[in-house]
Amino acid sequence: MDKNFIHVINLTKSFYTQNKKIEVLKNINLQIAKGDIYGIIGFSGAGKSTLVRCINRLETPDSGQILIGGKDITMLSKSELNEERKKIGMIFQTFNLFDSKTVFQNIEYPLKSSHKNKSERKKSVLELIELVGLTEKTYDYPSQLSGGQKQRVGIARALANKPDVLLCDEATSALDPQTTLAILDLLIDIKEKFGITILMISHEVEVIKYACNHVAVIEHGSIKEKGSTLTVLQNPQSDTGKIFTKVEQQLKEEWILKGGVV
Repeated sequence: MDKNFIHVINLTKSFYTQNKKIEVLKNINLQIAKGDIYGIIGFSGAGKSTLVRCINRLETPDSGQILIGGKDITMLSKSELNEERKKIGMIFQTFNLFDSKTVFQNIEYPLKSSHKNKSERKKSVLELIELVGLTEKTYDYPSQLSGGQKQRVGIARALANKPDVLLCDEATSALDPQTTLAILDLLIDIKEKFGITILMISHEVEVIKYACNHVAVIEHGSIKEKGSTLTVLQNPQSDTGKIFTKVEQQLKEEWILKGGVV
């Protein structure tokens, strides 16, 4: 695997409120291999979502580089960036579907700016709907779907332009545990079938353990540790990593005391 397919180098980002500078990302460095599922874990406000928004250039970093497949997206013109974004799919916690559009229309939407004609778009959309297991819901509206089904639509829409990268920003946080597991299995299957590189942002340690091969722990805008998921989460060195594993262990112990089986 290419160890530098996504290469974030010395990335910084600040916001300003009432003349006050707030450093949100501080000298972020990451290397993500092609075809990997890479997790970023941290508490709310640690900078996870801002990092994702910089990687797809919804936010402009103050300094640093973001290389995807060797191309520095911080240096692209507006038109070049629009083309490059087609190679970066995005899955949101809140689904971000059009309520007035059917499942088919929601998935077709990003293809409207492609060079495909109507029949080609229809073929692509129906294939994606089948891939995410929603054939019977093709012409339903979001209000007729469960949370897991909505997220499946979001995944299909993110795959419409056959991206190289899939960014998942708390993609399972609004879902129940059973649905979370089904969505994670779907993402793992998609990665295996298409070789897509997945960056998964989460504050749920179970999600990272289940799906991710590698993980970075972000704390107050800085990467405190990174490596294989097994190594980092079995023996965390950062305060954030230690808190996550401590809470998980306490929950397990409470469960055992109540007669549960782990």
